[in-house]
Amino acid sequence: MEDLIHVIYLGAASPELPEHDTVKFLNEVRKANRQNDISGMMLYVGGCLLLLLEGTAADIDSASRAISADERKLRMILREPVPEREFPEWTMGFETIEPLEAGRLLGERLLFDPSSRVACIDPNSAKTLLSITGRRRWQSDRSGMFRAIRRAAKLPATP
Repeated sequence: MEDLIHVIYLGAASPELPEHDTVKFLNEVRKANRQNDISGMMLYVGGCLLLLLEGTAADIDSASRAISADERKLRMILREPVPEREFPEWTMGFETIEPLEAGRLLGERLLFDPSSRVACIDPNSAKTLLSITGRRRWQSDRSGMFRAIRRAAKLPATP
């Protein structure tokens, strides 16, 4: 088995991009991730996007080249090896959370400044927030409340 890595990107969501363009972007990411055996999680927090991708280094590097050319100007804030995928069954989970909720989850009230539309978040806090939100989403998914798009036939859908 090849070594796995994950990367986290951070960027401001463009105010010119309507919500349906965010959904279009999410669908494009899911399709590309499915084709390239990449899984991950995306958060929208107060005008900011946090994006975690996980897979082999070669697959992630290929995706990173596409991300660096994207108009959203996401910047990589973390790249590190991981022993296993945190979101193995998702091509790309997605959740919108309010800035106050994000700050509450991390114990930092003013973490996301809505006036700047850019998060002041360190890599470890970003990783923690993605993990917490992903686990909450996974628990909801298992209860039948949400259905994330599953990775292609590698893992069965939960009943």
